[in-house]
Amino acid sequence: MTMRRIEKNYSLQIRLCIGILVFFIGLFLTGTFFDKYAAEALFSPDHTIVKLITTTGVYPFHAVQVLGWGVIFQRVHSSKKSGQVRGALCTFCVVAAVFLGYIGGRSLVSGNNLGSIFPSFVGNVPVILIFSAILIYPLFFVGYLTAERSSDELLARRVFGLLMILLAAYIVMEALKNTFDRPRYRTAILGYEGITFVPWYKPFSGAEEYAAEYGLKADEFRSFPSGHSIFSSLTMCIFPSLSWLFPKLRDKQPYLFAFGFVFTVTVMSSRMILGAHYLSDVSAGAIIGVLSAMASLTVQHRIAKNCERYK
Repeated sequence: MTMRRIEKNYSLQIRLCIGILVFFIGLFLTGTFFDKYAAEALFSPDHTIVKLITTTGVYPFHAVQVLGWGVIFQRVHSSKKSGQVRGALCTFCVVAAVFLGYIGGRSLVSGNNLGSIFPSFVGNVPVILIFSAILIYPLFFVGYLTAERSSDELLARRVFGLLMILLAAYIVMEALKNTFDRPRYRTAILGYEGITFVPWYKPFSGAEEYAAEYGLKADEFRSFPSGHSIFSSLTMCIFPSLSWLFPKLRDKQPYLFAFGFVFTVTVMSSRMILGAHYLSDVSAGAIIGVLSAMASLTVQHRIAKNCERYK
């Protein structure tokens, strides 16, 4: 790909991200003033299909990480590094994939996902391992095999860059969730004394005490921002990245990006319908996801640009 083509594609994708970012900022401002009204209008917690949709929101985030470590494992395994270095790096790739695959399986069956339909799944290690073994771990081998067939010299760097962006987004999410205590809508309407609707920008104190007093999970006070929204909005960089591995997708990056946007909005809506989040929660999560996608584009642009420069 020529330098001119690289610059053109980068400019187009950044403009798309900016447009979507403005859209989500608009939703965030709307939610800031009308969160309660939107939550009241959409709340309908007993839809099984909506619960299944909300579960899909976390899957790509976890799945692509295991896929990515499979890619890096193949590149390390076939490299000219010394045997000891290759052995250590390959071991790290496997350990990372096993750990992340288990975390992904646990997330899929948590109380906010399939566990809301099948309560016995929550924290059930055999069930977690089954879901990980069927839905996530095989992607390590998919990553290995597709990388083996790929002649892209930049593949490992591209994938590693994406994994670091996903890690950074996760760290930001955890930092914000541990900074803002906000009761979820489904909890705020239960009538517990002291637990009511609170705007995201107003401090809410006593979350631990209320959780202990009323037998609630600490997670019921971690409404802001929406983790599902962050994970699903990251598909705007995850889905296009599949074109690195599958040649037939290389000309379809804009469509993959658009699918990521539709997927994001669908998952955001499902979280509001279930009363897990307010409009400001899901739009804040989406803003983080779009900013992460822009960061990923910048990293990938830099990698491609440097490669062209030194050819």
